[in-house]
Amino acid sequence: MKIGVLSPTTWQFMEKMAALFSQGIEVVGPVFDNEDYWKKYYGLKTNDWRELGLRVSFNIAPYSDIDFSDYDVLIESVETFHYAKDWINHCHRAECPILLKSCWTRDPITTLPLEYVRKVRDFPVLLEMPAHARFWKSAGFSDVSVIFNPVGDWWFDREWTGAKEQVLFVLFGTRHWRGNPARYGFDIWEKLSRTFPDKTYHHDGYERYKTAKQMTDLFAESRVFVNLDCPYGQGERPLTLAFTEALSAGLPVVARDLPGLSYKDFIDSNGVCTNDFEVMCSFISNCLADLDFARKCGTRSREIARQAFSCEVLRPEYHELIKRAQEVFERKRQQRKSILEKWPSRYDLPYFLPKFVRRRFLQRRQHGLHLITSLLRCRDPITRS
Repeated sequence: MKIGVLSPTTWQFMEKMAALFSQGIEVVGPVFDNEDYWKKYYGLKTNDWRELGLRVSFNIAPYSDIDFSDYDVLIESVETFHYAKDWINHCHRAECPILLKSCWTRDPITTLPLEYVRKVRDFPVLLEMPAHARFWKSAGFSDVSVIFNPVGDWWFDREWTGAKEQVLFVLFGTRHWRGNPARYGFDIWEKLSRTFPDKTYHHDGYERYKTAKQMTDLFAESRVFVNLDCPYGQGERPLTLAFTEALSAGLPVVARDLPGLSYKDFIDSNGVCTNDFEVMCSFISNCLADLDFARKCGTRSREIARQAFSCEVLRPEYHELIKRAQEVFERKRQQRKSILEKWPSRYDLPYFLPKFVRRRFLQRRQHGLHLITSLLRCRDPITRS
């Protein structure tokens, strides 16, 4: 099966899809409008993936030069509209089965072109944020799923040691574009750093890039992981990728228990989920002082991660989504074929019509088919207003 991932999209998403599909993926489309971002990470990421054994190829070209029918499925990220302005001129194309992924787009009606919504609404939609599901369903999307992002096998394969008696905190772009530190728990982190001097480490990938292997080494050597997010918006981002990777790496974990967050669903004997700073400090102290206690907690973390985030568990769910996407595409193809068969050909036109009328008819035939298809969708709640 040839799997295309529409470019541009986030590097994290490319990596997750490459980890999930062992046969490999092909990133297809142009680069980011902001070419500096692409140039900064392209070499770093491709080297990372090669080292990890991930199969990622690139078909970098303008959308106008790409034949999407070459793919058995195209995974389109909604956020591509933000990264490439030209996509709006080609987003109406449906040349193969589509699996639509939304990382952080809440409401498709207020964000996406109406023509694009009509094109993809029958295909499966994969969301990261459970709170967004009701908006997508109310927009007429009938196949909406919320499935966790997979964690690559290399996180599970690396043995955890906890050799460094350090508390690990991971937050990207902290002092550059994050805004209010309290929104991401950085104020609590600074308080923890003062409580455990010389025992804390904050990794900011925006300032110090580490390869995937270096990140697994960092996690494996750390004693305990803390995640201090607040919910925001409509309960967006209930879990961070760093937290799921920390569980997969076998780390004891600390997180806050706030409405809209899901950390408590993945913490039992492997850590604490609390808003009490003293309880956080007590658990961290136990992990730093007792390696066996930390190892026991970490073993449980990895068990939880295997059941929830491993590619082995999630791969069948993604394959089921692809199967449904292919069924929708085939159904649409048959509907279009039926319309074509019923639509009059040039031989059905009365002979007495002037030649220029018949020529004009043929020129507008495809446009007419598009209009008919749109009229058939008049039952769509989007068009009722």
